[in-house]
Amino acid sequence: MIIIRKFEPADFPWVIDIERKVFNEHDPYFYMQFYETCSESFIVAEINGIIIGYIVGFLAEEGTGRIFSLAVHPAYQYRGVGSALLKEIIGIFSRAGVPAIILEVRAGNTRARRFYEKHGFHQTGVAEQYYNDGEDACLMRLKTRS
Repeated sequence: MIIIRKFEPADFPWVIDIERKVFNEHDPYFYMQFYETCSESFIVAEINGIIIGYIVGFLAEEGTGRIFSLAVHPAYQYRGVGSALLKEIIGIFSRAGVPAIILEVRAGNTRARRFYEKHGFHQTGVAEQYYNDGEDACLMRLKTRS
């Protein structure tokens, strides 16, 4: 059974391990900063005491929610973990009255783009050479209320 809950400091090594396996792009200490500044929207997925995924979001300009990162350990992908995490943070932002949620995803990551589209996000633009390796990012948005 998957438990979705707020991140706790003891989860830090698990989150870093997942980040390195899935992305290996971010400074690990970003995650501790997120915990210190926006702990309400730093969520983990746990099975039997093991952290298998996480999502981090925060309030950006004009009250827009922004998803910084969503990752699921490769051994637990395709089991609904990412969807459960995404639905949780959408709920958090919706209950807070946030009108929209934005995120960036690698232009070449069609699997991730389809995942977000399945959850109601749509592409709003492209950020050229957004990533360190020069790859573009697709900018995506979800309206949480009309």
